Amino acid sequence: MKVLIKSCCVYLFLLYSLAYMISAESANNDIYLTQSGGATALTLNIDQIGNSNIVGTSAARVSLTGTTMTADIDQIGDSNVIAATVAQGNSTSFTLRSTGDSNSQTLALGASGDVQSTDFDFAATGSSNVLSYVQGAASTATSGNTDIVVTGASNDLNIVSEVVSGVNNWDVDGSSNDIDTTQTGNANHSITADITGSTNNIDIDQTNSTGSTSGIVSITAVTTGGLIDIDQCSSGC
Repeated sequence: MKVLIKSCCVYLFLLYSLAYMISAESANNDIYLTQSGGATALTLNIDQIGNSNIVGTSAARVSLTGTTMTADIDQIGDSNVIAATVAQGNSTSFTLRSTGDSNSQTLALGASGDVQSTDFDFAATGSSNVLSYVQGAASTATSGNTDIVVTGASNDLNIVSEVVSGVNNWDVDGSSNDIDTTQTGNANHSITADITGSTNNIDIDQTNSTGSTSGIVSITAVTTGGLIDIDQCSSGC
């Protein structure tokens, strides 16, 4: 199953037929998508070009359920908002890319069922970007990989990974960035971060639910000012 959505194409059609609607629509684009029923080999591509684009809201989020799913969302513009939920599924790949300022992304993997072998790639270019990412908070999650690239200033990342064998890779270039992450589960946590800029604050908590520590944190920071706080615990930090 393959779904391709390109907002620019939709609005070009409207431009041809209803030109007076374009300025309002291009500034307030909305896409709401719910897929259920255990889809296999779902491919979802969404491209939005414009201002104030919204893929989902708290009342009507993108929701996916199935196996071998691939979702790729690109937004170019200002004040973009993405709110997405992957209820459950295996072999899931989710990519979010935003260019502009004041972008807000919320993604939950395993919101109501188990997830396995997931890959999450996030890239933001601009300032005042906010990412809230939760993996396995309401379910069992195993083998989760997270890659984050942020370029800009005053970015705020909040990452919660309740997963067995969780791997995080970060590349942040800018100033006044805040990264707050929690990894829990029973084995093999790792975080590798490359931080460049000034006044960056990093807070990392790693907890192994089996009572033994098996967390790895590797940070390379070229920064002036800021705070790096790392807690590794055999029970709740």
